[in-house]
Amino acid sequence: MNGKQYYYGNVKKRSTKDKNEELAKLYNESEASDDVEDFLDNNKDIDEEVPKEKASAKKKRQKDAKKAESRSKAKRAFKRIFLFLILVGALGAGVWFFLQTGGFQTEIGPVDQTDTAADQIFYSNLTGREVNNKDTVNAAATCIMIENSPAARPQSGLNEAGVIYEAIAEGGITRFMGIFQEAKPNYIGPVRSVRMTFAELAKPYQCSIAHVGGSDNALRLIRNNSAFRDIDQFFNGNAYWRIRGRVSPHNVYTRFSMLDELNFNKGYRTSDFKGFTRIKPDTTPETPEKRANKITIDMGNKQYSPVYNYDQNSNKYYRSYAQGGEHYSVTEDGAKSQFSPDIVVAMKVNAVARTGEEQYADYTTTGIGDATIFQNGGVIEARWSRDNADAELKFVDASGSDIQLNRGQTWITLYPSDKSVTWE
Repeated sequence: MNGKQYYYGNVKKRSTKDKNEELAKLYNESEASDDVEDFLDNNKDIDEEVPKEKASAKKKRQKDAKKAESRSKAKRAFKRIFLFLILVGALGAGVWFFLQTGGFQTEIGPVDQTDTAADQIFYSNLTGREVNNKDTVNAAATCIMIENSPAARPQSGLNEAGVIYEAIAEGGITRFMGIFQEAKPNYIGPVRSVRMTFAELAKPYQCSIAHVGGSDNALRLIRNNSAFRDIDQFFNGNAYWRIRGRVSPHNVYTRFSMLDELNFNKGYRTSDFKGFTRIKPDTTPETPEKRANKITIDMGNKQYSPVYNYDQNSNKYYRSYAQGGEHYSVTEDGAKSQFSPDIVVAMKVNAVARTGEEQYADYTTTGIGDATIFQNGGVIEARWSRDNADAELKFVDASGSDIQLNRGQTWITLYPSDKSVTWE
């Protein structure tokens, strides 16, 4: 028995091969076979002790991993529940606000149309009419000189001007300056030379002046003063052309597709002016104290003296001449339409004698003078006022307050102080 105990105590230090050899030797030398079998049974248990310990460690590790995975799943589930609760709370708050503010209503009480760009309404400073956007309000204005001799009639494009100035240019022959901003016709003419009177009236509008030459004093003023924007045909021939069927100088025409490009290239892209004081939109016209259904402005020659007939249905003034014949505008394709401004102004002015310019007619455009305004079939006795060469023209009442003009095309005729305006 002592021998067996000794062997058992050292067997764990031997390899499996050594143990088998010793077991065989022990088996041959042993006197009792049952002792060997007991030994083999004991030795088998010893051999398997190390593998049993490794399996236990692996099982522990697997158990720990499962616990870690369970904790991770629990955290993810908690996050999902937390986010879901937040979402439910937000939706609930939204529904509560929706119900409190009246559902799908677009307005809550009165809304000022000027609060947002989408709702804001813009009006032209030139005509007072509604325009598409603020860019149109501040768009570059263009003043175009249009001839009015019999050989120049019918004119084209002038009927789309926002404001039209009319004055004698020379020899009793009148000329027009049409101011354009929101309307941009593509057939305008005949374009003629500029005069001092028109150049002075154009200055406050910050407009480009489209013309073909001019009187010496007007050209000196325009070309030597940076406040003016000169787009003379003499130096910008690509923006003008001569039509067939009319002889020179009554055949120079232009179009805004050309003028806009010319203005853009020269940097003339905006104009800043106040314009005339206009009646508020949608205002019902007051019943005039004095009525005028037919207006005649004496220019000294019936061939150039305009006559206006008021049409109550359209609230417009249809233009013709004292010698007879309606005054028409014609499009490039030959369609005719009678000139019919919304407001007519007769403005009395004094003649100015300028040395070296005797062949041209010039008139005062600064100071104060008499004016008669025709709108809504009525007559308003007024005064015109312009403080200096940079100031805008105004029409005021006896107290000096601005007179509100209708919204629309305004035709202003400067007639000599020795002539008259009559109506019936």
